[in-house]
Amino acid sequence: MPLAFRLPAAAAALLLLAPACSYDLSERPNAGSTANSADRPVPTSAPLRNVRWELRELDGQPAPATEQRPFLVLRDGRARAEGRAACNRFSGPYTLAAEGRLRLGPLVTTRSACPDLATEGAFMRALNQAQRYRIQGNTLSLYAADTREVPLATLQATAGE
Repeated sequence: MPLAFRLPAAAAALLLLAPACSYDLSERPNAGSTANSADRPVPTSAPLRNVRWELRELDGQPAPATEQRPFLVLRDGRARAEGRAACNRFSGPYTLAAEGRLRLGPLVTTRSACPDLATEGAFMRALNQAQRYRIQGNTLSLYAADTREVPLATLQATAGE
């Protein structure tokens, strides 16, 4: 094989080999495991961002049944909150000043004619008043100011986003 051909091939092999050698397996979930995903442990808490949080309770009471369940998604990277407040969709910015502190808004909504706006209004008020949060397992609780008594809203992480 001529030397002119072997040199580019060796350089290409070196370029492909270098990134493979520097890959940190500890960054991969379940590194080195060949088990099925069903055998892997479930995270103890859902992450705050990029999760569909569906409304379960408002002011300590079960959320009223609506045609479409209200939900909230906090997008990572864009710091954008979006979701549905029963009938109308909403979106707006959010800020995380520190662990456990969350501010939503100002949130803007569509203005569709809806049969029941009471649940929608209560959910939007809860989102606008929220200043603190806590995640336990797959449950997100939103609180006003420094109170940790009855949450303004309780939401549950769901599979769909």
